[in-house]
Amino acid sequence: MRSSLRVIVPALAAATICVKPARAQGSPPPSRTFGSDTTATGGPYTGGEPTDLSCTPSTAPMKCSGYLASDDGTRLDATVTVPGGSGLHPLVVYLHGYGGSKRSDSSYDDRLAARGYLVLRYSARGFGDSWGQVNLADRDVEVRERGGMNGQGVDDVQGLGLNAKPDAVAVMGASYGGGQSWLAALVPTFTSPGNKSVTIRTVIPIAAWTDLAYSLRPNGRPSDSIEPAGFYKLSFLEGLFLGGIRKSAARPYPNYPDYLFVWNDYAVGLEPNNAPPIGAQLVNGIAGYRSIWWQQEFWNQVGANVGVRPQLPIFQLQGFSDDLFPLTEALRMYRTLKTIDPDYPIASYFGDIGHPRAANKPAEVEHALQLIFAWLDFYLMGIGTPATNCGGPAKQLRCDVQAAITRPDDTFDAARDVIRVDTYDQLATSTEQADLPGAAVLTFDPANLGGVFYDPFVFAECQPLVPNRCAPPPDVIPGDIAVFEVSADELGPGHYLIAGQPLVSLRAETLAHRVQLDVRLFDVKGDGTRHLVTRGTTTLDTGTPLVPFGTKPVTIPTYGNLWQVDAGDRIQLEITNVDSPYISPSRVPSVTRIDRVKLDVPIR
Repeated sequence: MRSSLRVIVPALAAATICVKPARAQGSPPPSRTFGSDTTATGGPYTGGEPTDLSCTPSTAPMKCSGYLASDDGTRLDATVTVPGGSGLHPLVVYLHGYGGSKRSDSSYDDRLAARGYLVLRYSARGFGDSWGQVNLADRDVEVRERGGMNGQGVDDVQGLGLNAKPDAVAVMGASYGGGQSWLAALVPTFTSPGNKSVTIRTVIPIAAWTDLAYSLRPNGRPSDSIEPAGFYKLSFLEGLFLGGIRKSAARPYPNYPDYLFVWNDYAVGLEPNNAPPIGAQLVNGIAGYRSIWWQQEFWNQVGANVGVRPQLPIFQLQGFSDDLFPLTEALRMYRTLKTIDPDYPIASYFGDIGHPRAANKPAEVEHALQLIFAWLDFYLMGIGTPATNCGGPAKQLRCDVQAAITRPDDTFDAARDVIRVDTYDQLATSTEQADLPGAAVLTFDPANLGGVFYDPFVFAECQPLVPNRCAPPPDVIPGDIAVFEVSADELGPGHYLIAGQPLVSLRAETLAHRVQLDVRLFDVKGDGTRHLVTRGTTTLDTGTPLVPFGTKPVTIPTYGNLWQVDAGDRIQLEITNVDSPYISPSRVPSVTRIDRVKLDVPIR
């Protein structure tokens, strides 16, 4: 359905257009050779505590705590929750979020143990009471250490009666731990220090990144985050960086190695770039060694398994309203795995969970937790009947997608809010396109710091981000924003859902060589309440200051949502080139003319 939209900007003359093909969704990452990794694991920061666990009580169910040593001798603070009952216990390894510790979300341990699982959690190096320095979930440091910790849990060299089942291991984690959970898929079978064969049966990433480069500096190209260099999510980047610095009299040394301070200063102090040595080092580090998306051996392994041996089951949970690690992070893996192997056992839950602006309503968190339990029961204990196809009703959600409507109140009802479909592409039943007539000129001054009232980190306690209810009115600086509006009835009759990732396309004309374009999509209710449904950003860059961008078509993907639109609502689209401090502003002044704007909205 096409509709005529009112544009709240001056109309200007049209310009010429050229066409550039888009990269196909579901394609594996482009071939790329990364340089050397940057890590810091040596030095005197390993600790000297005895590497043993003490248990209370002395018989199961019990909790065993103490220090275990990584392969470089670093002492990591660990706790194992041991269930009652005889026989071997499937092992669940839980990895915490950034700046957290083994105590983060530890309330789940007793519930897992009650179901018969042995639960291992530990503080990552540099966090909690663990020694060592943070290496930002590096595959050859934190991820390798996770394998060693798994192995020690299986070996039980103290003879504590842990009784771990070595061929039934699950790795799950949230945020920082979620990124590591994905990377655990690189080596699902390995040998423990005691020479036992350990097999990871499933991984469960929660609110995780799959491409840390895209998560931290999105450029509008979800399949290729490196060129051009996108703009950093500044408020999240600095909030997490500063919040993760540990101050402890018992650990009187910096928990960050020097190179992390260099990377942070480079990210904050300069226009984003991939120039050597630091720009290239940063890209090599966060993409090449800390992101599952860029691990070619993983994709080779998946391809080699097709029709030959079982694939590693994955249950991913991602937030529609998570502005740090949005839906994009889950979809790039889901689509690519399904392209390589249509029967790949990957299930997804998408909802109002994760980092801000997500609400994380207790009822929805509990619903998601029950889905995790069912998944673990099936893949680690064999409880449940396998689905014969992706549409089967099996509890373990094989090849299934569940998505929950994001509601602006505090309520969640799974029977009302959760939609179950065979594939993600079935979430929307149609796509409606709106043509937005007119043109606008966006004038960007690097001194402009507008957009603070839409920042999910700054206003993290004001969720779900509703500026005219939770915060002062938005700071619209003349010339830096174009606003388009359409009646919701023109996109669909009555009540319907925005179901997926709306896409904004336009023609941009500028003499600058580098420009940031941001979009925000709002639903304005009948009472005037204005809800931010989704947002997105893209980077226009010729690669050299001497070559202007010129006149070209541009597409801007949004993060997506599952949002109810009511009859009589108004849909507003904002296009701007400043969404700071959420997205760091450019240092390149620009004047950009936009026209031929279209909005493609997936509808259910």
